[in-house]
Amino acid sequence: MAAALAALAVAVGVTPAALVSALAAASLAAGGAFFARRVAEANREMSAAAERISAGELSARTSLLDSEGPTGAFNSMAEHVEGIIESIGQEREILMAALNSIGDAVVAVDADSNVVFANTAARRTFGASGTPLVGNPFVWMLPDEQVVEALRASRDEHIRVVRSIERPGRQYFQLTTAPIMEAGEWRALAVFHDVTQVRRVETVRRDFVANVSHELRTPLAAVKSVIETLESGALDEPEVARNFLGRADAEVDRLVRMVEELLELSRIESGDLPLEQRPVDISMVVEDAVRRLRPQAEKQGLDLATEVAGDLPEVIGDREHLERVVINLVQNAIKFTQAGGKVDVAARVRAGDVEVTVSDTGAGIFPEDLGRVFERFYKADRARERGGTGLGLAVAKHTVEAHGGTIEVRSEPGKGAAFTFTLPASGN
Repeated sequence: MAAALAALAVAVGVTPAALVSALAAASLAAGGAFFARRVAEANREMSAAAERISAGELSARTSLLDSEGPTGAFNSMAEHVEGIIESIGQEREILMAALNSIGDAVVAVDADSNVVFANTAARRTFGASGTPLVGNPFVWMLPDEQVVEALRASRDEHIRVVRSIERPGRQYFQLTTAPIMEAGEWRALAVFHDVTQVRRVETVRRDFVANVSHELRTPLAAVKSVIETLESGALDEPEVARNFLGRADAEVDRLVRMVEELLELSRIESGDLPLEQRPVDISMVVEDAVRRLRPQAEKQGLDLATEVAGDLPEVIGDREHLERVVINLVQNAIKFTQAGGKVDVAARVRAGDVEVTVSDTGAGIFPEDLGRVFERFYKADRARERGGTGLGLAVAKHTVEAHGGTIEVRSEPGKGAAFTFTLPASGN
């Protein structure tokens, strides 16, 4: 090898040492050029991959296989970023699914009070007008000064606010607002919890206590008055004593009937009341109920008529309890119809089911009472001048529902009322 270098040096006219130095320099220059090309190519690959990733193509990678070099590090970083973003996306999907599945309306507003987020419940509750919620001012959705002030306090003062608000149609919400920070900017989150049903239950409970207290106080006061009258000397007058004892007996019967109806209602609601499941001819049920109540209707000067279709199918149920439903509805119609009026009882087939309607030409029911007439002890007669326990319609409703049927009422003040219950025919 040395001899070859020496010969080459003599041929080119240089010393062997100079030739070696020249060859070494040439090798270094060639290696440097190759390395520079590799670096430039790697930079171009990484720049192109970075642009694709920034455009949303998270799977973009460099094609240069250099596990320990910069391209390998770039690919590892890209895989790590893709994993983080996918994880964030999954968490966001879970969060969105959770927010959209809850019944509470959730709304977020930005610093300018524009809606930036509204879940499904919010769109269902406040988006009835058809105007999109997101992107529009919050006051377009809910122009309520209390709500706007609560959101402002949470956004600007960074405090949590809890308030109760009422919307038209007797709809009640518990509003909770809280501050949130996003991208260095304070925003506000509002959660609307619908407490309408809770309010309604509270109202029903309060009215129930008031009504049952009134219903119990009246007969008890009457019995106590009779006892006091008898003690004060009426016992010495047999005719007067018998009269007062008859009054006391009537009031006690009323109390017993009230307790029995309450117990029956409770057993129906709990499913503990055994109902016979036999074929029942509704036409006979209607006829028997009307026959029992016709003397009462004639006494009050009312026309009690029936219209029963001849092709009524049978229903499966308890005949005694179904007859009691008809009796309760007819008694209710007689009670609220003035002399000279009319009560009609009709039975027909509708959509394959058996439908019974008891209508009258009486005083009718106010709109605010229609939704509550089937509550126990609730009386549309606010003066309570017509007697009764206030349980008949409640018993009728639960009895019909226990037979798989439905019951409803239609009425206008001064134009009478129509109670209709429907039962599935035995073949359905």
